[in-house]
Amino acid sequence: MNRSSSTMILIAMGVIAASAAVVLFFQLGLSAGSALLVGIGLMLVMVTLQQPMERRRERAWIENRLAEIAAVAGDGEAEIEKIAARLNRLEQALPGRVREQTGELAAEVEVVGELLRQVTETLAELESTVDGRLDGVNARFSALERHMRETEDTGRRSRRSRSDDYLDEDRPGRPNGGRDDVSASMKNSLFVPDTDPAFDREVERLIREEQIELHLQPVVTLPQRLVRSYEVLTRLKGVSGLIPAAEFIPVAEKSRLIAKLDTYQVIRSFQILKRLTQRNSDVGLYVNLSVESLASSTFFREFQSFLSQNRAMADLVQFEFRQDALVEMGPLEIESLRAVSDLGFHFSIDNVTDLRVDFRRWSDLGFRSIKVAADRLLGRAPLVTGDIHVEDMAGHLQRQGLTLIVDRVEQEAQVIDLLDYGLTFGQGNLFSSPRQVRPEVLGAAQATAGASARTATAGKERAGMSRR
Repeated sequence: MNRSSSTMILIAMGVIAASAAVVLFFQLGLSAGSALLVGIGLMLVMVTLQQPMERRRERAWIENRLAEIAAVAGDGEAEIEKIAARLNRLEQALPGRVREQTGELAAEVEVVGELLRQVTETLAELESTVDGRLDGVNARFSALERHMRETEDTGRRSRRSRSDDYLDEDRPGRPNGGRDDVSASMKNSLFVPDTDPAFDREVERLIREEQIELHLQPVVTLPQRLVRSYEVLTRLKGVSGLIPAAEFIPVAEKSRLIAKLDTYQVIRSFQILKRLTQRNSDVGLYVNLSVESLASSTFFREFQSFLSQNRAMADLVQFEFRQDALVEMGPLEIESLRAVSDLGFHFSIDNVTDLRVDFRRWSDLGFRSIKVAADRLLGRAPLVTGDIHVEDMAGHLQRQGLTLIVDRVEQEAQVIDLLDYGLTFGQGNLFSSPRQVRPEVLGAAQATAGASARTATAGKERAGMSRR
């Protein structure tokens, strides 16, 4: 601002000097040189007079700014003095406050330490007491086992004696009669196995001879009830009829024949799928598989090779695992799932009883659907739920990349209630009971019998099944 005003003043001085020179030249008749000298002199005089005035104005401006700075500095010094005073007060009060609070904390720590010492002593006393009682219980249990073995020997001898010998055992004069009865009942309820060796041998024979039937149960759309896919169910062809999976699977696990059963089911399922896709290219299959089979190197090597040869049908197959088996999976089984998922195949979770799991993790591993029983969704059977209401679970799972399928639908009333849950797929005897695959469909499977025989050795390794 000062620089611009000074410039305007100089310009005005120049105009005045030039005007005076012009007037002297034209009006007063002075020569041009004289008029110019007079104008220059007048300019110098005005400049000489202007300089002191300009310096006084600048000095006054500087003095005003210095006064303002001094006032601000005074306010700052006052604030600094206040802060210094507060810091001094804090420094004086802080040690006492720290000592006061530290003393209280030390007293509490001392009390806690005393309580921990008392708890430790009490636990030591309880441990010694429990150990003593366990020794007594073990001694009594050993005596009970010896007594039960003696009772068993006595029972064998009594079965070979006449009928009047049994009457003598109930007479009041016979010692330990009551204890014999109690021991025998305990043995029958606790130590006698409920397995049938003949049944076990029959199951093993049927699996080794591949006396196996495959049944299909459809998964339909709701509410249209159009068949979208099928689940493959396994049955054994026993002498007295079909043996359901719930009865022969424990025997197969115990005899390490689960891998052979899985091999047969997988190969036959793909053959069935080829026949189904000839009529409907969009139909798919749910194939039950053992989690522990994934940990068998022999089985999984053959299994992975077989899937690599059938990658064209990867979008139509979902391998199904029970939820309780998935919870117990280790790193090896997880890596096996990733390897199968890399081939384009997907998975399904069956027998879901707990909805508080991280379904996003399973979706990232390649799972695309979960199955929950109708009674569990309707609150008529136990189902562990989280923060998401059951009626909103289908939409929640859809956002996680999973499809909720209701299975074990037995009544029409269940369908009516479940339609309010936003479900799109259902399975159960109401829509169709499992039906046997016709023998002619499986007749061409002889060409794959060699692969089945090679993979059968997988059953010798650690294999089991927690499905169906």
